[in-house]
Amino acid sequence: MISENTKLIIHGLSDVGLVRGHNEDKIAWDENLGLILLADGMGGHNAGEVASELAVNCIIDSLRGVLIPDIEKAVDRHAAVDEAIQYANSEIVQVALERQECAGMGTTIVLSLFHGDSVIFGHVGDSRIYRYRDEILSQVTTDHSLVQEMVDNGYLSEEEALTSASRNLITRALGIADTVDVDVIEGDCRIDDLYLLCSDGLTDLVTDEEITGIFKQHSDGNGYSASNLESIAVSLVSSANERGGKDNISTVLVARLEAFSDIQGFEE
Repeated sequence: MISENTKLIIHGLSDVGLVRGHNEDKIAWDENLGLILLADGMGGHNAGEVASELAVNCIIDSLRGVLIPDIEKAVDRHAAVDEAIQYANSEIVQVALERQECAGMGTTIVLSLFHGDSVIFGHVGDSRIYRYRDEILSQVTTDHSLVQEMVDNGYLSEEEALTSASRNLITRALGIADTVDVDVIEGDCRIDDLYLLCSDGLTDLVTDEEITGIFKQHSDGNGYSASNLESIAVSLVSSANERGGKDNISTVLVARLEAFSDIQGFEE
């Protein structure tokens, strides 16, 4: 369960964009667990939509099963996150085997699990998590993509990666194999931190500098409110659509505050 010292305000927005016929992204959160998730599905016959929804629902169910019964016990949250994502992966693989129309489906996943003064991040694929602290935007996750590997190995510069034709080829996803390599990391969480979970429908079209500018534009220097986060989310999605909206665009914004009453309810 979420610590009494951790107060969150959460706002999510998912948009189909201007080109795709339907939305294969999925966002959800459970404020009682301090859990926020985003998945970007892929696959024909709307199977990407099936994969992303399966991923989100399986992870929520798994973590509720571990964290809620053990509220008075020490829980290895790193292991719980890894196991939840592995469980989601196995369920997606199984459904793809059972349903011909779902063959080959997969999905990315990013999640944040807040607890006390810490936050655990789980990540597979090229959806991203950012942290905005002291007016500095930092990417928490590292893309599991061919282009990122090329940058890491010195074959591409960061600037070249932005326009590479291979930028959307991912090297990890849920549903591709029986097991999946999950990145699970932990960081500290401070009052007035702002976190952004987003799909590549945003980051392919809106730069980190532009995201920072939008955050600054909608911050009044007095922390964050539900209306602040809503304005930021709308501005981010609008910016991507103004650049062509070639993919589904999803964002979830999470701020740590002291005002518990601002938290929104579970959504999926």
